[in-house]
Amino acid sequence: MLAGAVVLVVAVLSVVRAFGPMTYSGDIWRQADTASIAQNFAENGMRLLYPQIDWGGAGPGYVETEFQLLTWLTAAFYLVFGEHVWIGRLISLAFALVAVAAFWGLARRLLPPTAARWALIAFALSPLFMRYGSAFMPDATALAFFLLAMLWFRRWLDEDRVAWLAATAVAVSLAALVKPTSLIVGPILLVWLLAADRARLRRPAPYVAGVAALVAPALWLLHANSLYRTYGNTFGVLSGGDDKFGGVGQWLRPSFSIGNAYLEAVWVLGVVGVPLAVLGAVVVWRERRRYAVVVAGVVVVVGYFFAVARYSQNSPQYHIYALPFAALLVGLGVAAAAPRVPLLARRIAAVVIVAAFAAGSLTVFVGSLSDTSGTLGVCATELDEVSAPGDLVVVDTTSNALDNGVPNNWQEPVVFYRADRRGWSVAADQLDAARLAADRQAGARFFVDVDPALVPAGSPLAGWLTANATPLRTSAADGCGIWVFR
Repeated sequence: MLAGAVVLVVAVLSVVRAFGPMTYSGDIWRQADTASIAQNFAENGMRLLYPQIDWGGAGPGYVETEFQLLTWLTAAFYLVFGEHVWIGRLISLAFALVAVAAFWGLARRLLPPTAARWALIAFALSPLFMRYGSAFMPDATALAFFLLAMLWFRRWLDEDRVAWLAATAVAVSLAALVKPTSLIVGPILLVWLLAADRARLRRPAPYVAGVAALVAPALWLLHANSLYRTYGNTFGVLSGGDDKFGGVGQWLRPSFSIGNAYLEAVWVLGVVGVPLAVLGAVVVWRERRRYAVVVAGVVVVVGYFFAVARYSQNSPQYHIYALPFAALLVGLGVAAAAPRVPLLARRIAAVVIVAAFAAGSLTVFVGSLSDTSGTLGVCATELDEVSAPGDLVVVDTTSNALDNGVPNNWQEPVVFYRADRRGWSVAADQLDAARLAADRQAGARFFVDVDPALVPAGSPLAGWLTANATPLRTSAADGCGIWVFR
């Protein structure tokens, strides 16, 4: 009863949140890219195999990225209802609710009833779920297929019907298509099988299912890579543009362990879940054969944090795979503590725990109702006022193409998307007069500066702009400078 009410309230708040602005400075660029791909699908023929971004210069903007299931579905609804960002966010929420249902089905089969109900509460009230459940990003979609794979694999373990193994392969394939990092579910399922019924490894079916699950993601990545080689645009999935991986030097920095611990404690467990998860971990370790999948999940996810160390320490969305296992630990922790507490105190404690979880989730909800686009939003509005839809623009960004010597995704899509313009995004460490001259020669008509520090007075770049462009907006007023090339 309580768990169902919690899920219902979270769902309602998430629907409300879907009609708010795209928020969080760490997420807004990703949501703008996602929204622009959906917009381009709808406007340019629904070509599923050819996703387009807005920062591809004078070219078509075809980009190497993950398989665009969420954006293509959103574009299909755009064709019926018109372009509204809330459509994409509600589709993301629909996948998030599928994830909730799959998690509940899994928890009921893994845990005692009381523990399963509390695991569901911890899952739905996680601040991470509120933040990404209705974000215009593929994370909730990937989590839905990730959890469906685990649920259907459990059905196969219980019933030994090949249909459930086939369904697992389909779910793994879709999860990996949407986000290739979802392939970490593979080692988790393998350990689970070894603990539950390793005799099945003598059959060909698990191997056939494993290979089949990889075919579509492999073909997609090969195709996506060909888009990068042809058009030069990438999200850093396979080629250029970005490097997520960590190394020993990064692992040994205090910021790595502190950052990951903070994100788990605050965003995944909502602080109050930390001691409960620790207690649940004790239960799991004592009965590690029974809860082998939880042990495997925790170990593999921690290993994943090390693998993508550059982002796992400061980007909450990289912790989305930790959410189901953390929630299972919380459920076991509550169930283990409950018998030791008198009934009245138990009920009071239940209210306190739910309220504490809800406080973190509500904080995210309230914070997400404010527009955090800042100067980027201002630049987009002003660019729209002084330019025409067909004009190509150059937009600089404070991000570098090389971050401490590591390739970095610097592209800033917010101005392009909100102004409905196309053109070039220029990294801070690549911004100079020669670059602007080349982009002007290629067809750029406007230059947008999102930070006055990028064009300091008296610099060669400022001198080139004075000689070759006319200022339309100055950064002195609101931080945004716009020039039209002469």
